[in-house]
Amino acid sequence: MTQSLQSRLHGADAGYAPAREPTIADPVAFLRRLASSGRFHRDGGLGRIYHPGSVSLRENAPADSLHIVVHGDHISAHVDRVSPLDARPDAPTRYSVSRAALHNVVGAAQDLVRLLRGRKGDHRSHLDCRWVWQGVQPAPDPTHLLEPSAWSVHIEARVEGVLDDARLGKALATVLGPRPPGHDAVTVADCPDDASLDRARADLLSEPLAVTAWPPLRACVAHHPAGDTLLLNVNHGAADAFGAVRALQSLAAAYAGDDAAGPLDFLASRDLPVRPASAPVSALEAWYRTAVERVRDLLANPARLAPEQPDDLPGYGFHFVALSVADTRRVANIHRQGTARNVLLAGLHLAIGEWNLDHGTPGRRIGVLVPVDLRPPEWADDLVGNFSVTARVSTSRRHRSGARAALKAITAQKTRNKRFRTGVALLAALERNGLLPLWAKQSLVVLQPLTRNREVDTALLANAGWLVDAPSFGPDAGETTDVWFSLPARMPQSLCIGAVTVAGRLHLTFRYPRRLFGADAARRFADSYVQHILAVAERRW
Repeated sequence: MTQSLQSRLHGADAGYAPAREPTIADPVAFLRRLASSGRFHRDGGLGRIYHPGSVSLRENAPADSLHIVVHGDHISAHVDRVSPLDARPDAPTRYSVSRAALHNVVGAAQDLVRLLRGRKGDHRSHLDCRWVWQGVQPAPDPTHLLEPSAWSVHIEARVEGVLDDARLGKALATVLGPRPPGHDAVTVADCPDDASLDRARADLLSEPLAVTAWPPLRACVAHHPAGDTLLLNVNHGAADAFGAVRALQSLAAAYAGDDAAGPLDFLASRDLPVRPASAPVSALEAWYRTAVERVRDLLANPARLAPEQPDDLPGYGFHFVALSVADTRRVANIHRQGTARNVLLAGLHLAIGEWNLDHGTPGRRIGVLVPVDLRPPEWADDLVGNFSVTARVSTSRRHRSGARAALKAITAQKTRNKRFRTGVALLAALERNGLLPLWAKQSLVVLQPLTRNREVDTALLANAGWLVDAPSFGPDAGETTDVWFSLPARMPQSLCIGAVTVAGRLHLTFRYPRRLFGADAARRFADSYVQHILAVAERRW
């Protein structure tokens, strides 16, 4: 490894120590640190075609850009004389046609020079090695661990009283079934104040879980003077928002001594009873709409949220808001165009548009991803898994001219998404395209608004629905006062808002990368969002 490459890797990750040979104690953590540093662009969309089946990280620099490629247990890195990325501080990093062409020309010229000099096969690699995991058989695949399936669903519940650590461990064992765990799934944190509770939450949610690990979740009991909190970190491949809520409910029932509580069906393989033929449009019409939306995405990518008070730290921050019963009723019981979900969406588009306008980045298209649950009703109570696809809801500046215009545009778009069964057609298409090579299927995935291309969207709004009663841990623990949940927000400038209505009160969790917001900025954005959704519900504008 050259000294320049050593120093650049060292700069990206303070935990890396240069040595005579490239030695990295924890390759997965190292690569995660690179991906979340804000200095690297992870290839997605068209960029994935260049390195199918691999993880590709390109440094956000126009020239002499460090390029790292991971495939299985193999890692290589080199410096590109010309980067194919258009990396500017005032705009999102993306591939540029002209720069990609120049990148290929320069690369071909360098390869030709090497060939003439008798150095065929050099491939410009400054680092080319494999890693070996000591004491682990079989070796985990770091490429898999870097995929979105390793992201975490966050869910927590606060009670008025005290949760018993040992009793909770037994309840978790009941929920997980007889299979022995591969790690200690329950930890305990003493939190004398809210700041220490925030640290316990951040520590738990910063720990990635491989989908192959058992159990696919970790729990933390945070003892707090105002009442204990149960925190759960659930692997996103093992559960979506709806599955995580189900897991919390089962854990609470087992803790309370409910005789009906039993093991959940984690990681089960089921065929979804959903087919694109059920959509009331022709396949040609659906694919035409998909192509038009994809072209629009390439020509006008959704805006990014303007950062404020960013911190150069990895991981997430959290902000929580609970509406009163009266305000929740105003949002949920409007007798006019649109549903409560559409009100939440319209308020978010308006809040983002206003926020970006105040920060000098007005006018761009805003895209918000919305998970759609594909479960049939008979699966609701006995199965935990990830059975959601995401549909994008976009607005232009014209749509955000007021509450009425935003609600109308979003309601119409949600109706079209439902009619075209957005995302579902892709599932069947990938099943039926058996003749396509693997790289072609991987490229098709990024042509639809599924979880893999979250990086192109401004925010994610996940609504876990309405729980008539909060999960009860029994009389000894006291009443459950709050339930919060969120999905992962794409680094470094995306935002997730998790919404769940519990006992008549809407609970909103704002989960943001620390490189996007500081705590005060997150609070101000949350206040703006609440004002907008109430204004949309009342149609004040």
